[in-house]
Amino acid sequence: MSGVVLAVVEHQAVVRQTLAAAQNLAGLMGSARINVLAIRVPPDPANMPTEEILTRHQATDFQAHEQARVAALHAVFEVWAATTRAPGITIEWIEIEGLADSLVAEWGKRSDFLVLHRPGAHDNAADRLKLQAALFDTDRPVLLVPPGPVATFGERVAIAWRDDKRTVRAVLAALRLLSKAQQVHVLTGAREGAPAPDLPEILAEHGIAATLHILPVGGRVFGEKLLAKAHALGADMLVTGAYTHNPWREVILGGVTRHMLAHADLPVLMRH
Repeated sequence: MSGVVLAVVEHQAVVRQTLAAAQNLAGLMGSARINVLAIRVPPDPANMPTEEILTRHQATDFQAHEQARVAALHAVFEVWAATTRAPGITIEWIEIEGLADSLVAEWGKRSDFLVLHRPGAHDNAADRLKLQAALFDTDRPVLLVPPGPVATFGERVAIAWRDDKRTVRAVLAALRLLSKAQQVHVLTGAREGAPAPDLPEILAEHGIAATLHILPVGGRVFGEKLLAKAHALGADMLVTGAYTHNPWREVILGGVTRHMLAHADLPVLMRH
């Protein structure tokens, strides 16, 4: 059965990485439709300083800027699409004006996976809203793409394991991508003196051979330990649950989730 990958493109500097990651993900799925979504943000008075109003001239300038930005994205897409001829993969460009978070939620719910670039320190509010919508409003797994070139991934996969429903949901989504995995590593934490954890039964039940690695809890940030161990093992993708400590729209993220969003330098598959 063919799947659907939604690749959300935003900035020209990272669009190539996002498209390459979507193509790699579709290849791991075997066959897929890649919908490339570019959102033109409408003029919004809320973006103006409090003492100013949005004039017609400013709105026109903003719309022209958005059209130019999306046109530049489309030019990159055209070059990429012309060289993407993998069997079983179809591609479509989708350009819409509207609220970023609402559109990502709407299109994401109709997809099997979402692909977004990992936000940088200087990304705008629209980027953060798109990411929040992808992680917490779609009920779908999200592949976060790091800055820099994207190498092939899916051959050496690391799973950040916690025995809870979010991690289980992330692993269930990843199972669809593990057919080409040569190595699967399970990274889990344990406090000193606690019983040693076992390999997750869900992997054995699905015929996935994996190696367990137990990391000490305490000391430096655990997300930092996870990334360091993933790199030491040569992992090319990390699978983890996405956590939040706040049910409201202004999300307060869990520690590992926050660290991955800020520092992950390999593709990370997350699911809430």
